[in-house]
Amino acid sequence: MHYLVLTTGSCGNCYIISDDENTIIIDDGVTYKKLSEKMMDHGIAMESVRAMFLTHLHPDHSKGVGVFQRKTGTEVYMSDIAWARNMTVIQHQRIEQDLVRQYSFGDEVSVPGYSITPFRTYHDSEGSAGYLIRSDAGPSFFIMTDTGMVPEGALELADSADVMFIESNYDDRMLDEGPYPAHLKNRIKGIYGHLSNSEAVEFASKVAHRGESVYFVHVSENNNDTGIIRSLAYSKIPSGIFCRVCERGEMLEGFIDG
Repeated sequence: MHYLVLTTGSCGNCYIISDDENTIIIDDGVTYKKLSEKMMDHGIAMESVRAMFLTHLHPDHSKGVGVFQRKTGTEVYMSDIAWARNMTVIQHQRIEQDLVRQYSFGDEVSVPGYSITPFRTYHDSEGSAGYLIRSDAGPSFFIMTDTGMVPEGALELADSADVMFIESNYDDRMLDEGPYPAHLKNRIKGIYGHLSNSEAVEFASKVAHRGESVYFVHVSENNNDTGIIRSLAYSKIPSGIFCRVCERGEMLEGFIDG
């Protein structure tokens, strides 16, 4: 199987998982031109895309959705809470409502090649979600980003994943001593904000097993340093686990056997 972190961070977020015949996309905070070109460059056919899943409706995760739908006719999945409480955002971003499919937390969603378990996250975009993605080919993928605290049940879901994408947004000291106004600092480290490095690494240390891969994503440009995350990960996470910190805007490619 083949996966891409197309980009991550406040500049845009997009993850692609493919078994060559069936592809799903998680979030689309990039242009259609960039997404289509990078898929082509990495041998992933646009015709193989079966669905797109959104974690939430902030523009860095969803601004490309409407154009992508109009170009491809792809169905886009979001939680029923996100649908009900973000209609103004959906209309503003010109998301094609007839191509939106809703799920409730606790549902399991099936699309060709995959079974997806959504779980509730805690962010200031109502109805935000993370996902455990089980592929028919064998490997499982876990994504948890833009959440102010670790959701209930996330540990159990992540424990079964082979590849994990975990938000590691800010360093506590850098945020506290940085230039942001108090209200923004409080928003970031509040329960509807983002995960800190210490929270992310602690989570990964509990669920990652030998031979698995952990990618730390959505790293803040202003309140974090990738070296801090690496040092913390190396000190807390056992050997035999591949750990990679994704720089803001960086594209990464990975493969895992089915």
